[in-house]
Amino acid sequence: MPAAKKEVTPKIAVKRLINCFETANKEINEALGKKVPERELKARVKLFVGDAFRKCDVDIHDPSKEGLKKAMNECRINTEKMLGKKAAPIIKKHYAEMEEIIEKLPDDGELND
Repeated sequence: MPAAKKEVTPKIAVKRLINCFETANKEINEALGKKVPERELKARVKLFVGDAFRKCDVDIHDPSKEGLKKAMNECRINTEKMLGKKAAPIIKKHYAEMEEIIEKLPDDGELND
C-alpha cells in the first residue's frame, strides 16, 4: 500500500512560498551576476515575503487560500518592479510552481485546523 500523501496546509504553503522565493532570488541574482551570501538572501526573502503578507493584510501564520494568492501576487508584482524583464522567466516558472501548491489547499471555509 503506498504511503499517504501529506496534505498541503496553509503553513506548509507559506514555507514552500518562502523556499520558492529563496530559490528564485538566488537564480535572479546569478542571472544578474550578483553573489549574495545565503544567510543574507534568506533574511531578505523572509522580510520581503512578510512585507507582502502585511500589505495584503494576510496572517502569514494562518493564511487563507485566497490570502495566500493575494500575498503571492503581491510578491510577484514587487519582484517585477524591482528586477524588470530579466527576471520575468524565473518569476514565471516559480509563480507557476507556487500556484500548483496553493491549488492543493482546501478552499476557504473548508479548513479544519
